[in-house]
Amino acid sequence: MEVTVKLHGNLCDKAGTDTIRLPINDNDTVDTLLIRLGKRHPVLLEAILDPTTGELKPYFNILLNGHRIQHMRGIHTKLKHKDELAIFPPEAVDG
Repeated sequence: MEVTVKLHGNLCDKAGTDTIRLPINDNDTVDTLLIRLGKRHPVLLEAILDPTTGELKPYFNILLNGHRIQHMRGIHTKLKHKDELAIFPPEAVDG
C-alpha cells in the first residue's frame, strides 16, 4: 500500500522534490506518515510538526484527497491505499 505526498511552497526546496511516495500499513495515520517522511527528510518534520506537542504547526494546511484534515481527525486521520496528501506551508496558503 502506498500514499502520495505533494509538497508545496518552500517544502519542495527542503525535500528537493515536490512529490514523494511512501509505503503505509493498515493502521497508519497522518502523524505516523509524517514521522516516516521525517526519517527521509528530517528538515520537513521539523518544519511541519511542533517538537514539544507533536501537533501540526499553526497555519500549515494538510489536505487528504482535497479535504482539510482539520475537518476530519486532524493528524490522527487514518490513511488508505492511494490516498494523496498535500502539505501547504503558511506562505503557500491562500487567504
